[in-house]
Amino acid sequence: MGEFNMKIPNSIKLFGIIGLVCLVTLSMISAATAADPNVCRDLPTSANPGETITVTLDITLDGADKTVIEDNVPAGWNVSNPSGSGSVVDANTVSWIDVNAALGVEQLTYDVTIPGDAALGTYTFDGVFDLAVAAPGLQPIDCDTQMEVVEVVVEPSSGGSSGGSSGGGGSGATGEAYENIVKKKVKSAYVINGAKVSYKFNGKENNIDFIKFDALKNSGMIPVTIELLKDTSALVKTNPTGKVYQNMNIWVGKAGYATPNAIANPVIGFRVERSWIGANDIDESLIKLNRYHDGTWNPLPTTKVQESKDYIYFEAKTPGFSPFAITGETTSVGSEDQTISDEEIADIDANPLTKEVESLKTLYKGETRTKYADAKTSTNHIIMLLSFATIIGFMGYIKRDDISKYLKKK
Repeated sequence: MGEFNMKIPNSIKLFGIIGLVCLVTLSMISAATAADPNVCRDLPTSANPGETITVTLDITLDGADKTVIEDNVPAGWNVSNPSGSGSVVDANTVSWIDVNAALGVEQLTYDVTIPGDAALGTYTFDGVFDLAVAAPGLQPIDCDTQMEVVEVVVEPSSGGSSGGSSGGGGSGATGEAYENIVKKKVKSAYVINGAKVSYKFNGKENNIDFIKFDALKNSGMIPVTIELLKDTSALVKTNPTGKVYQNMNIWVGKAGYATPNAIANPVIGFRVERSWIGANDIDESLIKLNRYHDGTWNPLPTTKVQESKDYIYFEAKTPGFSPFAITGETTSVGSEDQTISDEEIADIDANPLTKEVESLKTLYKGETRTKYADAKTSTNHIIMLLSFATIIGFMGYIKRDDISKYLKKK
């Protein structure tokens, strides 16, 4: 029996190689773009002895199929009120462990009370997590690892709590209604003359990304306080224009610190969620950070700087710090010219000419429809006659041509 030899055409070989390369490339892209499970700790920058703070763990769940999270607070500090199910508190450690199931939430929190006799200084948090079987075992919890215990001296307010005086505003006793505050975030940085100072913020509820400025003098440790608000700040008298995404108060240093004598070129970075933009039909170019100052809301020069899967990021230049609001607006071409007030509508209805037009419309409504139908029928008849005439003419032209040819032959 002859040997069977099947030769594969070169074109098929080429398509096979191309297909294999595409599959390998897609696999590499998928592996590169998939987010690994992660835990990011969010700490306040500083707190007082005896104060209770809230620690937030933001969790990336992509690829998670088990739960092992353990966070350790400084020795002697008291842990309480851990969120989520299955939590265990043991001395200065809080943990969530379930080796058979992924965590069902994207954020965990717990409270920590600092001892009243705690020494002033820097304290370290350390913890580990393991959220996936395929991951390389226990990994350190990311983001914030240290915070300062400081002695805070609150100065009495000089009367202007809105931050409108001295051109820059400040912290101190802000005067914000306690029930209007969703969350308060504080970060501190050591400020020296000539430094470019940056405060980086994170957390799911907070949409302020960073605050930057140039230092014009040596100021030591300067805190930045962000008060995330449920509604418009209690320190203002009017609402900002547009659809509000988030309200907040921002204070830099103590009252009267953030002035042109101390800082220059202040910039606020913030983000807006894409889902909010789409749900409210917001025009990206009309998203602004607004600052309340001297009794009015002032839109700040705002620039789009980058995008991610879920957020669009912006920067806004501000002359000072006080209540702020992130807002957006929809695009309505010609909407202002087409708007008619209730009073104008009433005037139109009362106009005798309007009533006369309505009477004529009612009187001739049936007749107009009948005439339109008759006209439509007549038009159809005319089209049919013209079509028939065209066909007859064309046939006559062909016959004439045949006769001419016949006569020429004769």
